[in-house]
Amino acid sequence: MRRTFAAVLLSVLVVLAGCSGVFGGDDESAETVTPAAVPTDEPTPTPVAQLAPGVTKRGIENPRALIAAHRSFLQNRSFTQRSNSTALAANGSAILQATSTARAGPQGKRLHSVIERNGSFTSREPTTISTRSEAWWGGEQYLVKRTFPNGTTTYSRPPIDTTRIDIATGTLPYLLGSFDTNNTTVTDHQSRNGTTLYRINGTSDVPRQPNTTLELLVDSRGVIHEYTTIRRLSADTGVSKSVTRTRLVAIGETDAPERPSWIETAKNRTTATREAGTARNGE
Repeated sequence: MRRTFAAVLLSVLVVLAGCSGVFGGDDESAETVTPAAVPTDEPTPTPVAQLAPGVTKRGIENPRALIAAHRSFLQNRSFTQRSNSTALAANGSAILQATSTARAGPQGKRLHSVIERNGSFTSREPTTISTRSEAWWGGEQYLVKRTFPNGTTTYSRPPIDTTRIDIATGTLPYLLGSFDTNNTTVTDHQSRNGTTLYRINGTSDVPRQPNTTLELLVDSRGVIHEYTTIRRLSADTGVSKSVTRTRLVAIGETDAPERPSWIETAKNRTTATREAGTARNGE
């Protein structure tokens, strides 16, 4: 399960209010004069209608509002999240591929996430990049099982300082913190199963998100149904480009996931800590 990496950077929507006034008074004959509006140099700006919380036709006005709406809608609903990521070398070959599926049960009950990785890059880091990771949360304990290319299996029990909903927001707060109306735009919209989805495209080239393009599909409630990121990296990193596509499906229609068979083993081999520590054991 991915954790939120950084706080959302706020993009404040400033509404400029036009000034207007009236004046009136008595002339020498004390005749009543009806007050008349005085023309102003600046017209009152027309409010821009919201397409979704934090989003207008100009793009993402307020990333924080969008993330909050997304999280709030999913809080007590079941859902399935699927993600595919590919890292490419300079010659265009895929050196690391990852697929993940996370299922969250209704009413905040149970979460099971599985990530599988393959590619030549895993063999370069056989003890740090796992080929398979599973995470389970049953309402009380959050347990993780990782399997590495060298055959080692490890278990951990991270502190519960987050909620199951982080699986749906994932790295979105970190990503959207670099985007606002200066580098995003609503390009079009489409209908999917009777729901209108707005397509938001953006580009970022700041230190926290260098050479990154982002595409979102968002509905009027602020639910982010799909997002794709493409990041171009320098040649000395060994990875020229990474592409990730994440989709949210079966909202309200996902059954509660079954408890994995390895949970008791994980409980016996780990202890809960206040820090994000990991107890590793070979198997």
